[in-house]
Amino acid sequence: MYLDKRSTTLLQEILNNPNTTLTILERKLELNRRQINYSFEKINNWLSSLNHPKIERTKTGNFIVPSSLIHILPIDNEKIDVETYILSEKERISVILLMLLSRDEELSLLHLVSTLGVGKNTVLRTINAAQDFLDKYQLKIIYSRQDGYRIEGQEFDKRRLLITVIQSIMTFYNGEKILLHYSTIDEGQVENLREKIELIEVHLSIKFTDERLMALPYIIAVWINRVNQGKIIEPNFNIEFSDLKDTKEYQAVVNVFSELEAIPPKELLYLTLQLLTMNISSSQVLNDDKLKDLRNTLFEMVKIIENISAIEIPNKQELIDKLFLHVKPAYYRIKYNLGLMTSTFTQFDEKLEDLHEIVKVSTNPIETLLGCSIPESENIFLTMIVGGWLTRHGVQLNNKKIAAVVCPNGVSVSKLLQANLKSIFPEFKFLESMSHREFFNYKGKVDILFTTQRLSTDIKQYIVPTVINEREKNELRKRILHEKYGLVSNNINYKELIQIISNHAEIKDSNGLLKSLSSYFGKFVSDSEIEPRSTLTLKDLIYPETIMIRDNVKDWKEALWLASESLLKNNYIGHNYVEAMIEQYQNDSRYIMLASNIAIPHSRPENDVYRVGMGFLKLNEPVEFSGGNFVKLICVIAAVDKEQHIRPILQLRRMAESQTDIKSIKNAKTKKEIYSIVEKFS
Repeated sequence: MYLDKRSTTLLQEILNNPNTTLTILERKLELNRRQINYSFEKINNWLSSLNHPKIERTKTGNFIVPSSLIHILPIDNEKIDVETYILSEKERISVILLMLLSRDEELSLLHLVSTLGVGKNTVLRTINAAQDFLDKYQLKIIYSRQDGYRIEGQEFDKRRLLITVIQSIMTFYNGEKILLHYSTIDEGQVENLREKIELIEVHLSIKFTDERLMALPYIIAVWINRVNQGKIIEPNFNIEFSDLKDTKEYQAVVNVFSELEAIPPKELLYLTLQLLTMNISSSQVLNDDKLKDLRNTLFEMVKIIENISAIEIPNKQELIDKLFLHVKPAYYRIKYNLGLMTSTFTQFDEKLEDLHEIVKVSTNPIETLLGCSIPESENIFLTMIVGGWLTRHGVQLNNKKIAAVVCPNGVSVSKLLQANLKSIFPEFKFLESMSHREFFNYKGKVDILFTTQRLSTDIKQYIVPTVINEREKNELRKRILHEKYGLVSNNINYKELIQIISNHAEIKDSNGLLKSLSSYFGKFVSDSEIEPRSTLTLKDLIYPETIMIRDNVKDWKEALWLASESLLKNNYIGHNYVEAMIEQYQNDSRYIMLASNIAIPHSRPENDVYRVGMGFLKLNEPVEFSGGNFVKLICVIAAVDKEQHIRPILQLRRMAESQTDIKSIKNAKTKKEIYSIVEKFS
């Protein structure tokens, strides 16, 4: 008996999390209750046909999964017969495109009907759907009696499509077998190419991510076939030979693929790009002289983040190294418009939304270097790296249970996932995150395993999403603490409990007591539960009492004292804070400006900041800061933490970018006029 895809997906979800409910399954799988019940019945019939026990349901809707079923679904999918597997329409689109890109013989309608095992109307409908997909590649499916169906367009665009199609099919159930079945690729050729790629790993002292290592042999195999058929990249293909000919990657291609010497140099450059655009999961080599300018732009990026956020980032050089590890491949990916970022991880915790806005602004130096804008998907990954760094910093490891995090999706995602899990389980000691290969080669002790995909191991494993929201964090912690330690986390309202305590005793530190109570009762409480996310806006910090208008000042130091006057008067800051700002900007004010219109000097909270606030000074005559910045508008920022001031600063930035409103502020005669403009951006 064959288990269809929907039922297989449902079974996988139940096996991964037996505590799931119908409501969660409906939302996650986008199915209604009737569809789930129907598939659940098919699952139990399938299990019975294999002489396995059925999955039972309790009266409350939970699932009872016999332990013998944990590995019932084959991890390597060897038991699935590709010839009898019925493709969905989405899968048929990818398979038809694969056949058109990889086969040299004529492909007629009858050929496609016979190969796919569906009717003519189904094939025609799929071809029409495929054409809609091709529009963004500037490609078109055409038909003639002589040549049958083929894809018309530039070869470079076909290569971009090829990469997307192969990576998409690799995510299908039994994807590799589907690739081999519907293309002209030979399994022996794939293994040979994979060995060559592993040789390149040795040449370059790097390790490619699991998902890219699986897909690249198929991409190269089809590429070789196309080149041998005379399908060469057009002369106007925008790879500059000088950019790549001296790279280690190009020399590795020449050495390892020596039998391809007859292939044109431009095609070898294309293959080099496929290596340069891989996501690297670990590397010992980071100091690439050819990318010195890129490192400098990353330094500028980090300084801009610090400037806009008023947060001093710890260990900046280490963060720059981590950003470089991601941005090096992304540099070529963006510059040459190679669509290799097919990962589905384009969402992150809502806590990073404000940081994401800052990161997008901070990438201007990189965009200048590249000569093009950075796609949103790349900005999201940069936000995840920076957010993961801030989350990770200062976390203390406890020498207790040893936990491993296995994620095949590259250093950015795996490190952020590890940071999230560390924050959820401070009682566990976490090893460095691993790829699948690194995990299976690891010989040390592992007590508990967190993974994004089920693995063949006897170690107790928990399947987790790459991005975990607050509800999932709490559920995961409750489940694991119960299974590992027999603890049951009650839904206690800790703030009400503290209120009861305060009726009978004096509480000196309510936040500290909240944390201690939550720790004692075994419930995870995030920082957001202790200190609600700030709702401050720009008009809450810049209002008539914090605004000052002057004709001129003798120098920028006097300007800082005047801008800080309202903050000093109302005990928001101490005098030491102003002195710290003056010392900080004595020699360098490059990163003090917002959109070249507003200076935002600030220092660290420990330099006598008592409350979050802003002081705004408008000068009728500009004052010169060190570094040559002439400024009429100055906004001193006092930040007590790393969150409350972020939203007002983002609103201040938007105001600074509005040339019309900046002109109005400079021409304003009264504080009320300035405040009315501030209100527009709050």
